[in-house]
Amino acid sequence: MATSNPSQSVHVFITGVSAGIGRALAETMLTAGHKVSGVARRRHLLKDMEDRWPNFLGIPADITDAEAMTAAITAAEMRFGAINQAILNAGVYEPQTDLQIDPAQFRQQMDINYMGQVHALAALLPGMEQRHNGHIVIMASVAGWRGLPLAASYAPTKAASIALAESLRFFCHQKGIKMQVACPGFVKTEATAKNTFAMPMIMTPEDAANALIKGMRSQRFLISFPFRFQLMMKILRLIPYRWYFWLTGRMTGYQQ
Repeated sequence: MATSNPSQSVHVFITGVSAGIGRALAETMLTAGHKVSGVARRRHLLKDMEDRWPNFLGIPADITDAEAMTAAITAAEMRFGAINQAILNAGVYEPQTDLQIDPAQFRQQMDINYMGQVHALAALLPGMEQRHNGHIVIMASVAGWRGLPLAASYAPTKAASIALAESLRFFCHQKGIKMQVACPGFVKTEATAKNTFAMPMIMTPEDAANALIKGMRSQRFLISFPFRFQLMMKILRLIPYRWYFWLTGRMTGYQQ
């Protein structure tokens, strides 16, 4: 059966580990006694974590490079053994504030947020399938449920991640691999610091990490938090477009 209980000592692989939710996840899991290998681009932040945590391996790598991700996962397993859990968390966000479309910005976010996960999965899944054991969490967002103001280049990447997790879940279940998708609301990170509007029910990275780990212990496919915010977003996801555009515009200040 898939390893699904983060309270057991396991090898956890995390992308986007140097800051935000990724770093909070790594530090929470290291405190619990896990071995953590993490990928990020900022070497000095990885070095800082290695200096503080003997059971942490920092791997500088670009997740948009498929070969680099394969090499990173190979290095992680050489150090700590087979990866039991992988949290594909790395991502970027650039607000789209007007109708001036920059295709390079859209492409960059898709390459990092979505293709970065695909590259990690391509390297992770064969070993987990062979072992008939593993646990993968794909990080998406409630922004992937419906289009939001400022998210024209970001929300499609998260919608793609959700569909990716949904589609792979069928085959993963057959092979003993636990597949989940995480859709947090607003979390106080370098990314959300770019927003100029009030973000309801915003969480700290530490609280988000604890909520994610709690969700990983469950058998739910979807991990979403905080509860009241994700409930509100689920309602907005289901209502007709006319009401959706009116309510969302009223809440965000982007009135029609």
